[in-house]
Amino acid sequence: MEAEEVGIKVKKLMKMHHYTQKALAEKMGITAKTLARKLAGKQEFYASEIISITKIFGLGIKECAELFFNVRDK
Repeated sequence: MEAEEVGIKVKKLMKMHHYTQKALAEKMGITAKTLARKLAGKQEFYASEIISITKIFGLGIKECAELFFNVRDK
């Protein structure tokens, strides 16, 4: 999945859960500037960051796989 697509999906989660970039960055342990670059698709999210986002927003493994990796049950 393209970095920009992941950024769009994370932004949607942030909006749904009323998170600011600063708040999410702090929870993830990265700077707000780094998060802004990732959300803009200028830098990719690491797998560990995707896992962190999954935990922060309370997503299950299935939801994470569908959202970030386009994995669907058959």
